[in-house]
Formats: sequence, C-alpha cells, structure tokens
Amino acid sequence: MTTALTAGTAPATGWHDLDVRLAHSKMAPKLLPVLEGAPGIRLHVSETVTADDADVLVGFQFPPGSLAGLERLRWLHLTGTGTDHLAAAGLRPDVLVTNSATVPVTAVAEYALAGLFTLLKDVPELVGRSDAPWYRSDAVLLAGSTVAVAGAGRIGRALVERLAALGARPVAVTRTGEVPVPGAVRTVAADRLAAEAAGFDHLVACLPGTPQTRGLIGADVLAALPAHAAVVNVGRAETVDNAALHALLRAGRLRGAFVDVHDAEPLPADDPVHAVPRLVVSPHRAFAFPGEPAEVARTLLANLDDLRAGRTPRDLTPWPSERNAS
Repeated sequence: MTTALTAGTAPATGWHDLDVRLAHSKMAPKLLPVLEGAPGIRLHVSETVTADDADVLVGFQFPPGSLAGLERLRWLHLTGTGTDHLAAAGLRPDVLVTNSATVPVTAVAEYALAGLFTLLKDVPELVGRSDAPWYRSDAVLLAGSTVAVAGAGRIGRALVERLAALGARPVAVTRTGEVPVPGAVRTVAADRLAAEAAGFDHLVACLPGTPQTRGLIGADVLAALPAHAAVVNVGRAETVDNAALHALLRAGRLRGAFVDVHDAEPLPADDPVHAVPRLVVSPHRAFAFPGEPAEVARTLLANLDDLRAGRTPRDLTPWPSERNAS
C-alpha cells in the first residue's frame, strides 16, 4: 500500500519504471512532445480512465466514481489546480496527488487585470460600434483606486504585485488576515469582507473552491460595495453569490462585472446570464497561453525528478484534506 507524503523526504525507489496514462485527450497531443522519450515511463493516452493499468494518472477533472477501484494507481497529477472533485471520483486517500498550480499564475493574473481594465475603460461600449461618442468617456483610473483581492494564493499575490506596480492600492483578503501579503497596503480577514467592502473601489476574486470559500462573496459583501465598483471573478464560480451579483447589475448598482467562471459550463447560448446588463461573460479562458501544455508536462517531470531523488514533490497537494472534504 502506498503511503501519501506530507512532509520530509519521499522514497526514491519504485519511480523508475512507470505506466503513465494521460486521461486528457484534448491536451495529450500537446503534452506528448515534452513527455515522449523521458526515461522510465511508458505513455498511454485515453479519453477516460477505463482500466486499472497505470501507476500514474494525468488528467483534469474526473466524474463521480471514475477513480474507484484503481488499486495499482500510486500518483495522480492534475493538469489544473482543483481537487474538490476527487472525493466523489473515489480516489483512494493514500494516492499521491500533485497539481499544476504554478503554471497558470501569470496568465490568470494578467487576465484579471484585463477584466478590470475592460470594465474601467468601458471597452464593452466600444466593441462592434461605429457610433460611440467622440472625445467623451466615462472611463476611470485604476491608479489610486483601492482594489480588494480576495484570495492571496499564488495568483492573488501575483495580481497584488501587478496592481501595486500600476499605482493601485491592493488590499489582500486572506483566511485570517494575520500575515501581511507583500505589496498589499493592508491584509484583512475574510470574515471582515462585508464590513470592509464600502471602502473598496473594486473587487477581484481569486478564490479556490473549498467549503470555507463557498459563497464567501455573498449578497452582503456585494451590496456593501460602492455603486462605482467593478467586480471580477477568475477564481471559482461558487465563491460568489452570482444571483445577487446579477440582481445588483440589473438594478444599476455596480459599474460592471467580468466573470470567467460560471455555475454551469459551458453556458448555453440562450442562458439568461447573457442578457444581464454590464456583465461580461468570459468563457473560462483565463488560464490559457500558448505554452501552457508544455509547462504542465514539465511540471509533471519536475515532480517525478523529486520523487526519484527522494524529495517531497514540489507540487504536492494535501489529500485528503479539509480543503477538499465534502
């Protein structure tokens, strides 16, 4: 029985002759050029997990029950970041889990900024129009504004750094608010969001999906934001009360919202969300950049190097843990 690693060193034996299944057929062709020829691994590609024939499994999300009964499996590497689906998928608690959380950091931080600028510079009012008024604009400055960044993990911290460089005043929102986030003018606790919201000019959500973050940006937080506030979500959809957000936008209460994650994906073309005024619906693409698949493959190999050297894998993800408990 494999023992999950949480700290210290990893056993260096048993990681040199591996069957690796890429259960991510859309990304697999872009992973293969980096992985092919790597010593000590045999690659197999499939759309789903169909048999217990792999030591290592690489994939994004797994439907309920799809990982149950995989007795041979020792290591799961996620091409994304979220682990909230693994319990329902039936993953054994002793399987080693790593993820690709470091890969999209720059892309998502830049996309969050793009969303914010889209709203502050009234870009939706210009797209596809030839009758936009000349020499007049309702655009506002990002510089000098106070921007709350809810979630100060890798992406949130990268966004704080960029906001500060652009002259904004980033306020980091963390679970306890006790450890100052570098670059932020203040760090506040998540349970202070509603009380602090009136002092934010804008709010960007970079929150992971956990039981603790579900609905964290609720109706009370959104209602407390000033009428000129812009809201951006590049985290998880369930961390924001989207019904409350839509209601405020319909009432003209906020400047606008830019949302890259949604309660159901992909959204149907006739979904009512498309008609919400001043809501920019982005089709979950913040993570994307041309080199993403190659970086995911390199991340897998870097963690394999760690295992073979007897080190704890650099992208080890606690499993099971409070974060992904159902």
